[in-house]
Amino acid sequence: MPFAVGSRQADGVTVVDVGGEVDVETAPRMRAALAAALDAGLPVVVDLGGVTFMDSFGFGVLAAAHQQGARAGTPVVLRSVSARICQLLALLGLDAVLTIEPAPDAHRH
Repeated sequence: MPFAVGSRQADGVTVVDVGGEVDVETAPRMRAALAAALDAGLPVVVDLGGVTFMDSFGFGVLAAAHQQGARAGTPVVLRSVSARICQLLALLGLDAVLTIEPAPDAHRH
């Protein structure tokens, strides 16, 4: 699946949908979309449901967006995080820093 990122506003939040592989080539596009979403001033939901792969560049972008949001008082929440990405977030210690929405089906974890 090719990388894609887009944002939309719904229910008082800005949803940033991310899909495909997030790596050194595509992470800057995700960073730009998250920065624009944070600039809108609404809480940001990052939907990772379509992400098939994420490397350290992608995790760095998520951590930076969280920090930027915290400074601005704008919550950043991760949604639809796959079990694999959850494992990597935990390995990096980011699960304790980032806000991750509980999976709708609890047996995923």
